[in-house]
Amino acid sequence: MEWQTIGRARVLEELSISDSTQCLRVKLDDDETQSIIPGQYCLLDDRVQAARAFNYVSLPGRDRLCILAASRRGVPLCTDGPLLYRGPLGVGWPLPFGVSRLLVFACNAGILAVAAAIDEFACWLPWVQLVLVEDASSQACLPDDCRRWLHSLGLLTSPVEDCPLERLRAQLSRQLPDLVYCSAPAPLALKAARLCLWHGVPAYRIWVRAECALPGAGSTSLSAADGPVLRFDRLSGRI
Repeated sequence: MEWQTIGRARVLEELSISDSTQCLRVKLDDDETQSIIPGQYCLLDDRVQAARAFNYVSLPGRDRLCILAASRRGVPLCTDGPLLYRGPLGVGWPLPFGVSRLLVFACNAGILAVAAAIDEFACWLPWVQLVLVEDASSQACLPDDCRRWLHSLGLLTSPVEDCPLERLRAQLSRQLPDLVYCSAPAPLALKAARLCLWHGVPAYRIWVRAECALPGAGSTSLSAADGPVLRFDRLSGRI
């Protein structure tokens, strides 16, 4: 199901995290903070170029502040004035109700699309055991405050340069999760999903976030209504 409002977002700060990502701290209008599910996205429009899809890196609270991030494609969004906002849009991460163990595989900028889920579930579903398998590049993609609260949750390890798939394999050998989120560039996310399947995690328990389903990403096999989060057994051959 999808809820959306159309209004304005005011950019308070442009966060410098990487050359490939535009990251904004914004304040939303009063009525635009409802019913956002982590993993959904919004559209921001500066009235100069086409609207761009942004991930919710953090969800807005009572102060209506949140962090949004998007891959830089062409000219960055102009942030000098208020932006038109439309959201939330798309399919987010499934809520882990009835789940004891959640494994999150997040690499590169993929961690930006799952950070809000980790934060929300750690706060509101403390009985869920969260395990994060990430790579060194993903930590470099995080805004400073996001990195701090992930450290405070004990989920971030010291950056290492080894293959995250090998660490995923080791984690799966130790303990199978009840639910898996894969948020990484498509080839790596699919390899991680197949590895989970091979170790015995059912396909319907594996969810992959497909950035190619976002508007402007150039996908021809997925529409924005299908994703960006899709169950693995419904994804075969589509990205």
